[in-house]
Amino acid sequence: MRMEDIVLQNPWWKKSGWEKEDRYLKQLEGARYTYDRKDYLPDKKGVVIIYGPRQVGKTTWIKQRISELLGGKPSAKVFYINSETVKDRFELYEVIKMVFGLYNPNYVFIDEISSIADWEKTLKIIVDAGLAEDKHIVLTGSSSVNIMKKTERLPGRMASGQYKFRYYPLSFGEVARLYGVKVNNPKDALGYLNELNRVLYSYFLHGGFIKAINYLSENSALDENIFSVYSAWIDGELAKVKRSPEIATYIMDGIANSLTNDVSWSSLARTISHPTVADYVEILKNMFVVDYIEKSKRARVGIPKNKKIYFIDPFLFWLSLFKSRKITSVTLADIDEKTAGMLAELSAYGNMKQYVDLKTRENDFDSRRYIYFEKERSGETDFVVNFGKDVFRLECKFGKLKKEKEGEIYLTKDEFDYNKIPLSIFLMFPEDSIRLLRRQRS
Repeated sequence: MRMEDIVLQNPWWKKSGWEKEDRYLKQLEGARYTYDRKDYLPDKKGVVIIYGPRQVGKTTWIKQRISELLGGKPSAKVFYINSETVKDRFELYEVIKMVFGLYNPNYVFIDEISSIADWEKTLKIIVDAGLAEDKHIVLTGSSSVNIMKKTERLPGRMASGQYKFRYYPLSFGEVARLYGVKVNNPKDALGYLNELNRVLYSYFLHGGFIKAINYLSENSALDENIFSVYSAWIDGELAKVKRSPEIATYIMDGIANSLTNDVSWSSLARTISHPTVADYVEILKNMFVVDYIEKSKRARVGIPKNKKIYFIDPFLFWLSLFKSRKITSVTLADIDEKTAGMLAELSAYGNMKQYVDLKTRENDFDSRRYIYFEKERSGETDFVVNFGKDVFRLECKFGKLKKEKEGEIYLTKDEFDYNKIPLSIFLMFPEDSIRLLRRQRS
């Protein structure tokens, strides 16, 4: 790679005010809604990696972090490289060795590292040679399976403590703050329930993807122009692992049709073999498109059969319908009672997963250790969740509640009682809202 190409990616080496010309930061200037996640990762020395879906803002987060680190002054103490501009791991090593020799940067950001085959071999050489000593090195990636497998080959070479972080779409709480609803606890949030429920229905459409949030604000609908951006992400990632976008779309449609129900591989896509369905679901899971939970009893023995599969974000539900040609656009008016109920449960899972992940701070976080469902003769419990010391049984009932079960906590549209929490309050404060409920009981 030519030095001038490296310098182009690091304009702060030569001048201040580079933010005005940066492609990612410029997009924030014209957007109605923007967010700040500069503190999403702890500032720690060593090698850490942050991974999540494409088009969720990882590169923007890096540029915001660089701007904060520089404080408006030109400096070569921060180095950035987009791995998609690098030919292979050998060129990556040469670039890093040259930049480290010339400038000895304190902070290093290597974006989309998973696009380089065998990238871990280059990192191993750099760390073993002492080049990473006392540096903050942040890698980003889009495939969880790539990150998991590669980092397993780097024992003792990553930062101490947690070094793998998931970068999720914005949580409902973050979205609510974008819309101006800023509360610090569930008790105060109850006073803003009407405002939060209005935000919730918008969240049911755009989820936590900032481009979709701004697009809906500007156009009052989500249509092909925004769906095509994210559809290209999914198809592009599938092409990298030599999988068919058509088969993936068919399976995603099956997930949308069975949302909130437990399913087997055979019922999910009847014309596709079980191993193929399982393979595609795992790939979509590694891409942060879907996730699933299992029955508690079967999860314990490690031989699960039926699963409940969720899109990780409400926006991806609508994207699946667009990809399967069931919709061309969607507005708030298209969210009927049944759809709202499904999206309520989907949102509950996605926000719980993100909350537990950020709380536990585990490198190899797996939500199935903390969240599962139960289905017995007495009926189904949507979620059994372990927030730490206590286990809670949760039911999403966004419509009329016909029969109550002892020991269940119901996530409702707007009811607050000894066993009921409005969903929007729960999404903002998953654990604290239940604590508030318990205080009400006593």
